[in-house]
Amino acid sequence: MPPASSSFTPLNIPNDVVPEWMGSFTLAAPPNTDLWRKPPSRDTSTAPILFTALRSPFIAAEVAVSADWELEWDQGGLVIFAGAPPGQMATAHPEAPNVVDLSLDDDDDDLLTPSPPFSQSSSLESPEYTPAQSPALESSSGPQRERGPPPPYVAPAPASKWVKVGLEFCNNACHATSVVANSDGADWSLSALPPHHASRLDLRVKIERIGYALWVWYEDEAVGWKKLREVTWFFWGVEDKAVRVGVYASRPANFGVSMYERNHGGGQNTRTRNLCVDFEGLEIF
Repeated sequence: MPPASSSFTPLNIPNDVVPEWMGSFTLAAPPNTDLWRKPPSRDTSTAPILFTALRSPFIAAEVAVSADWELEWDQGGLVIFAGAPPGQMATAHPEAPNVVDLSLDDDDDDLLTPSPPFSQSSSLESPEYTPAQSPALESSSGPQRERGPPPPYVAPAPASKWVKVGLEFCNNACHATSVVANSDGADWSLSALPPHHASRLDLRVKIERIGYALWVWYEDEAVGWKKLREVTWFFWGVEDKAVRVGVYASRPANFGVSMYERNHGGGQNTRTRNLCVDFEGLEIF
């Protein structure tokens, strides 16, 4: 059973475009949209994404994607975030340090007056002298404020980890694709589909949690699920409530509008350049 659409958050998508039923829907990705990361933590997060937070620990998610793939790097599929998703980076606000307010007014002038030197005429037997007193403390006015402890160190929020898996058009053929990103950057991997599947424009993909690892799969109609990769560290040090899962579509290829379209209005032609990815049978456990 597909998840409820009310639980999904849109990213780079108007709120009124969120589908009512998540069992079958379409995402349109304009040109020059992508989900990518290059060091040092330089994110590109312009791809249309729908994601949801989970009420229970993540187990698995799967979906089938299809489209009229035509441009280099056209892609769509599943995405999972461990940490804040793009556009919602967590920021820490450390407490303000305790500061002693020292003000100099008329009553405090004698704080600036140097103490007279110690003379031999003073003696320990003098009734005016007590060891607990000092000229500076005697001349200070008002109660003494205690200096508080220094503010605690707050480490910067680390960049979120994420993985995307789906179908990608590259070198005039469809491939199973996966990208893994951590704080150091992202890596990209393509796997050629079997010959009996290479001419198809659809693919069902799955991500699954096994201990701390995230396993990435795609479905071969002849032999069933085939393991694409294993990300052994993905869930290490990650709270269950920090995991978000969803779908994405992107068309990283960038091309401008022609001079004719600028002069004569190319709105309709521009819309037809969007990549429309169809999603079927979304399931998230």
